[in-house]
Amino acid sequence: MGTIAIFCATGTACAQQAPSAAAAPPQPQQASEPQVRSVQYQDWFYRCVDMKAADGTIVPNCEVAQVAQVKQGDTDVNVLTLAIAPTALDPVKKDKKQAPDLLLTALVPLNIFLPSGFLIEADGSSITEISYRNCNEAGCWAQQKLDAKVVGALQKGTSGGARLRLMNGQNINIKFSLKGLTDALIALQKPMISQ
Repeated sequence: MGTIAIFCATGTACAQQAPSAAAAPPQPQQASEPQVRSVQYQDWFYRCVDMKAADGTIVPNCEVAQVAQVKQGDTDVNVLTLAIAPTALDPVKKDKKQAPDLLLTALVPLNIFLPSGFLIEADGSSITEISYRNCNEAGCWAQQKLDAKVVGALQKGTSGGARLRLMNGQNINIKFSLKGLTDALIALQKPMISQ
């Protein structure tokens, strides 16, 4: 049986007990961990984390995401992570009117038959097939820019599906919800304000 990938994002930092002032040697100031801010839109999450750009400015890095899980004994196991994020703007084009494309990233467990690709459905109709990009210890990754037709089909739908094939030839259908995706994508168009 294949390894199951687990994807986690947490917005809480680990608390540490500070030593007393008399016993504490001077410590260099450490950068705090980026804090994830998240808002739920029905079955989709809009989440942002502030990242430091090369020029030192703080830039929000945002996405909308959903994780599909199955029960394995008493444990919920992630079997599909979908995330949609804006692509980076083209630095060569100085035109301020650039609009980023949307990029879909899917993460599935290992033991996938890669040549079969990753098929996305909306309300039972196939809307796009994506080639796998790579696999690592987290799982297998598929990534593709979304055109207006695919985004429209996802926004109009209420139920989504992903089809993939395991190495043993077994076809797997994974269901996910499209409820809340439209509102989450609207939120993605305007970066979340730092809290």
